[in-house]
Amino acid sequence: MKKGAVILVAGLVILLMSGSALAQAKSPAMIRTAYSVMDANGDGVVTVTEHAAFWQGRFKEIDADNDGKLTAAEFTAAEKRFFGDMDADDDGVLLAKEYVAYWCGPKALTLAKSKPKAKSKKRLDANKNGKIGDDECVAFWMAEFYDIDANHDGKVTSEEYMAAVTAAFKEIDRDRNGWLSMEEHTYFISGRAGTAKK
Repeated sequence: MKKGAVILVAGLVILLMSGSALAQAKSPAMIRTAYSVMDANGDGVVTVTEHAAFWQGRFKEIDADNDGKLTAAEFTAAEKRFFGDMDADDDGVLLAKEYVAYWCGPKALTLAKSKPKAKSKKRLDANKNGKIGDDECVAFWMAEFYDIDANHDGKVTSEEYMAAVTAAFKEIDRDRNGWLSMEEHTYFISGRAGTAKK
């Protein structure tokens, strides 16, 4: 009987701990942002090389069947999960501060106080020094947020986000064969960073 009670108590402790972990998983302090993953060496600066490595790893994660191609279904499913990662408060919409914090880290929020507005498409490494500075990161992702926010109400719904994802898939699929190769994906990402070769 004592052994059964010990097992029951241990089971309850595990359940409580896992419940607590789930509750904490989306608290802002616990969220693992794209920025924190990109900054592979943890020095607080994302280089163009780290940016490229992040997206190559992401391609492999999205490629569910490991065939070296991303179908529209794989791409869309991954982006739905991505939206959930960015939506820090789980309210079903993205605010500019959530979006910028996810891509540029929390310290960049002080640079993102203005309302997102249309800007010419900048590259992440606008000054071409091999590093993506906070100001460059914020300028780029604020412009992206504005583009995704179709009705410009300062919020990106999942519908607006997924419409932008569909458009991005078509843009990345340069040969129009209905799937993305690693080369197409890399070309698109390097173009956004400002390192694509023409």
